Amino acid sequence: MRQAQGRPDSTEQASVEWSLLEGSAIVATIVLSPDGRVVRSNARMRELLAVGAAERLSGRALAEFLAQPDDWSRWAAQRATDAGAVLRLRSASGATVALQGDVRKTSNGALCGVFVTANDDAQLRAAVQHSARMEALGSLTTGIAHDFNNLLTVLVGNLYLVAEELRDRPKVFEKIKSARDASKRGADLIKQLLAFARRESLETAVIDPCKVVGDLEPLLRRALGSKVALRVELEPEAGRIRASAAQLESVIVNLAINARDAIEKKGAVTISVQRMRLTSSEAALRGLTKPGDYVSVRVADDGSGIPADTIGKVFEPFFSTKKDRGGTGLGLSMVRWFAEQAGGAIALDSTVGRGTTVALLLPLSVEQVIEQADKTMPLSTLPTGNERIVVLAPDEAVRGTVRQILQVLGYDVVLAGGDEELLEALAAKQADLLIIDGPALDDGGLLARARSASPAMKIVVTVEGQRSRDRSGSASGVSVLAKPFSLAELAGVVRQTLDARGDAPPRS
Repeated sequence: MRQAQGRPDSTEQASVEWSLLEGSAIVATIVLSPDGRVVRSNARMRELLAVGAAERLSGRALAEFLAQPDDWSRWAAQRATDAGAVLRLRSASGATVALQGDVRKTSNGALCGVFVTANDDAQLRAAVQHSARMEALGSLTTGIAHDFNNLLTVLVGNLYLVAEELRDRPKVFEKIKSARDASKRGADLIKQLLAFARRESLETAVIDPCKVVGDLEPLLRRALGSKVALRVELEPEAGRIRASAAQLESVIVNLAINARDAIEKKGAVTISVQRMRLTSSEAALRGLTKPGDYVSVRVADDGSGIPADTIGKVFEPFFSTKKDRGGTGLGLSMVRWFAEQAGGAIALDSTVGRGTTVALLLPLSVEQVIEQADKTMPLSTLPTGNERIVVLAPDEAVRGTVRQILQVLGYDVVLAGGDEELLEALAAKQADLLIIDGPALDDGGLLARARSASPAMKIVVTVEGQRSRDRSGSASGVSVLAKPFSLAELAGVVRQTLDARGDAPPRS
């Protein structure tokens, strides 16, 4: 019997309906067999679960993706009642997603669900709490960055001065250099925290992950201790990435320490770097948007593993699996943030009793590595002068350190702890250069008053972040110098600023 013209039969109608759902960017659809395995899913559902192609989801048990194992009992009840449902799933990338929609049972016992992203009160509260925690972290980090950078400015400055005096004692000189380099890494740590809290942007460069891991190996062996064996597997031609070297170092150390803490008695931590070529489906499965060449940095351990009911939370800020041992809950969230900022992704695989593997997949860069060795330049090679320089800095130790360096370079230096002292110094005698510690610029009229007192005077402002640098450098004729600075950096900016003509100040 023929179907009436213009009216599709049920098979054709179902096909049309499914094609609409398959291409939906909003509705997530899934069909389960009576025993709970995926029979069919649309692109939106696969996107939310971060599994890529349909064949990577087909046949898998829904229970693998449940955020809480006991959620299956709710599904069993819903199967009998055909009730609406809020479904909380954990994607292959570790993210948790809440879906809201309808569940229906077919005549053969299969279960069909049609969902959209949930926006219930619990999810809203969680989002607000997350935002508040990030704001608190940003405020805290910004608050300590200034004081910490002042301490490092004093420490680094004096280490450069001491190193200059010990240049004829190579063994002691190398120790001073090591202390100086460690101090500058402290400044890099502050930059990372500011960037993580969305208060600053990190400067990146083309780096070789194999070299980063190789340079860290001695430190990691000491940090892991005698009970944990460290294995390092580096593929010689793994390739380069564009990222912050200091941040990658911090990520690797963080993951290695986490791995060590997961090993109760004796065990091993393996750090490997290798190149991977991913197809479109393989990239999508790993939460990446583009196929191509990636560099994989993996940290694996044979420790206790992470329970299934916890693994979906480990990347959340302030969530820690080791609160009784002083965990802050920031480590893995910073690791994931680093991977995303570098254009890559992070994957975590863990089995209780067998261990955990965390893998960073970072886009391969074809740019050349530019080595930037931080050298302690001899005083004889640095630019000097005899001009009059006024240093305005609220922190006494910072003032003293800057004065010591400038006097070694031959300059006539006057110190000021506040605005009135500065104006008095300028009224007493014209200055060639004014160095201002960044926070003193909070008074918008200070530069105008200072220039009125000494019209020909040049200005250098010390800053501690990229945004502060951009803001300070926007003033006409103002040079900027990032803290903490080396003796060579201070000497260079001072000389260049004094010699500069017009409104084209140098930057360091």
